[in-house]
Order: sequence, then C-alpha cells, then structure tokens
Amino acid sequence: MKNLVPEAKHHGCRIPISRAFSLAAFSAMTGLMLTLILGCGENRSSVAVAKKPPKVIVAPASAIPMTDYDEFVGRTEACEFVEVRSRVSGFLRSVEFEDGAFVQEGQLLATVEPDQYQAIHDQSLAMVELQKTKVELAASVLARSKKLKEGSAISQEQLEEDAASLKAAEAQITVAMADAARTALDLKYTAVKAPIAGRVDRALVTAGNVVTGGLGSGTLLTTIVNDSPTYAYFDVDEASILRYIRQSKSQSAEGDRKTTVLRDLNIPVELQLKDESGFPHKGTLDFLENRIDDRTGTIRLRGVFENDDNLLRGGLFVRVRIPTSEPYEAVMIPEAAIGTDQTYKFAFVVGDDNVAQRRAVTLGPLVAQPEGGSMRVIKDGIRPGENVVVQGVQRVQPGIKVDPQTQVKPTIEPEEVPVAAGEVE
Repeated sequence: MKNLVPEAKHHGCRIPISRAFSLAAFSAMTGLMLTLILGCGENRSSVAVAKKPPKVIVAPASAIPMTDYDEFVGRTEACEFVEVRSRVSGFLRSVEFEDGAFVQEGQLLATVEPDQYQAIHDQSLAMVELQKTKVELAASVLARSKKLKEGSAISQEQLEEDAASLKAAEAQITVAMADAARTALDLKYTAVKAPIAGRVDRALVTAGNVVTGGLGSGTLLTTIVNDSPTYAYFDVDEASILRYIRQSKSQSAEGDRKTTVLRDLNIPVELQLKDESGFPHKGTLDFLENRIDDRTGTIRLRGVFENDDNLLRGGLFVRVRIPTSEPYEAVMIPEAAIGTDQTYKFAFVVGDDNVAQRRAVTLGPLVAQPEGGSMRVIKDGIRPGENVVVQGVQRVQPGIKVDPQTQVKPTIEPEEVPVAAGEVE
C-alpha cells in the first residue's frame, strides 16, 4: 500500500511534509522568543541608566571644645566620723540633742548622774589637804631636829629619818593630787560633749538606762559625721595610675619629686551623683595609697569635694572623672554615620559635586547627647564642616552620585560632654 503523506527531501533524506512544517514553526517561534528577550534586556538597561541617584541624609561634621577624661566609680565617705561612747558608768540622766541635728564641737549631748563622782572627787580633794598638813608637820619636825643636832641632843640617824619623812609626805601630796585629777576627769566625763562638729545620729540609748564606761567597751550613745568636705574613694587601674605618676613627675621639680604629695599638684576631679547629668561637683585629688594591690592591679585614689549645700553624704555611689588632656577642638559626627569594614572604620563624605567618598577614620571617645543618641569624636579622616552621610549609608557606594538632604547641625554644649577615655573602640 502506498504512503499517501507527501514527503520532502532534506540532505538526501526523505522527510514527511508535516514534520518539515513542524520544524519550521519551531524555528520561527524560537526566533520570536529571542527577539522578545533581547528587547526586554534593552529596556531594563535603559531603566537602569535612567535611575535617579539615591537620597541620603547628610550632616556637617561639628567642631567643639573638648577635654578627654578617665571615668571611674566609687563611694563617698565623710571626712570625719566619731562614735560617741560613755566614758563612765552610771544611769543616763538626760539626752540633750535632737536626732539628726547639727551639733557644734563641745556641745553637750548627754549627762550621766554625777552625784557619785562628785563625792569621790571631793574625797580626793580632802586627801590632798590632809597630805599638805602632813608635809607641814614633817617640815617642822625636821627643823627642830636640825637645831637639836647642833647641840648633839639627837643622833645623826634620827635627823636623817626626819628628813626622809618630809620627802615621803611631799610624795604623798603628789599621789593625792594625781588621784584628785583622775576623779575630776571622771566627774567631767559625766557630761558627754560632742568631740567634733557635724550631723548627729539618733540617740541609741534613752534617759534612765544604765550605761557602762571604758575606752573601747563604753556604751555607744550616738555617732557624729562631718560631711564638709566629703571624700570620694575610687580604684584606678594600673595603666592609668602610671600615666598620672608620669604627668605628676613632669609637673614637679626634680628636687621635689620625693617630697611632693598629691594634693600639692591640684589635679582636678569631678563627681556625678546617680540622679544627675554631667559632673557638677568639682574637687581635687588629695590622696594616693602607697602601693598597688597585687590581686587586682588597682590602687585607691581619694578626691575631696566641698559640700556647702550638704547634698553629699557618706556611702553614696558616685561616678568620678579625671581630665587626661588639655582642652582641644574635637571633630564629631553621629555614631550612625560610621561603618565597619573588617579591620577599620569608615564614613561617607559628600563633596560639592554630590559624589560620595569613602573615608577611613580614626575613632575617639563616644559622647552621649542630652537629647538622646550619641556622637563620636573623629581624630583623623574628616575635617570640620564636611558633609557626612548619616542616613542611607547602606544605599551608598564609593564614587556614585547621591541626592543629599541636609540635616540640621547638632548642638552640644561643651560642659555637657561626658567623655570616657576608656570608651574608644
């Protein structure tokens, strides 16, 4: 039976016409698809070329006066603290102060019943008078014995005994007077007085109770603290103290290096309480321990602060800072403008041609702003007044044009710049 399907020849082979038609249709469709793909690619390229520069927010680098500081934490302590104890035993007759009041040195605080001590003191005074009478008698006997000895009426031995009796009577006067002085002290101690001026605590013993005396074991009646001036104690690391020592040596004369004490150098120190911003309390360093703690590698420093407003109290947790540089003009940019590329920091600077330049920067201390956020001191890499990209950094590539939108220059008061030298990244 003959094949009724027409055939076509291709390279000497016979191919059915229907198959040849399918191949031609496939080729035509493939060409059409390639044309569409190429056309789409050209359109995309034209879109990419026509894309606008990315919008970014820029801010000028600020330049403000600044001083570098080292910051530490510590505790306050009163410059004077006294435990008021009873020096004699007896019944507490009265308490003469109000709890928490300010007292002056020598002010009467309490009294112990003095009747017994008054009687003992009177007795000791009477013994003094008795011994004086004995001395007068011994002196009279010795004078008479000397006259009798001139007439050989008594022996030399008797004369010497009378002279010794006079010396013994004189010594007994000394003993009696010493005892009278002791009893006078006991009588004096029945009136308990403030040894220093300051703020008194509450009365720990009320009137009518028995108190015991003694230098170390006497009954504790109350305590007094003097908070003006106030001390702040804090521990400083080994590296910082070595830097301070070198600075102090350079400031003192060669011959005074061994004799100069810390307070003579007038090194300023500032203090901040827990609820304060900034460091409003000004003082000076006045004491340094004589050795470094080998367990912690730190040494204790003390700053002294005037406390005219009586705000500072002993035992407060505080932050203190010590200036480590002279005032200088610091270049600052927002912390958000700084990027990280493995081992170094960078920021994008936009010039007059709106082209972004990538600048490697050397970071300084981090500065907190009162309104929130933080600024970073730039030691090298950016000059004051240059526009820095602060928002949209992720859309910027080195060398591309950007559409900069200016941000208002941040304002930072120099006295509101708490800088810690240890915060440099």
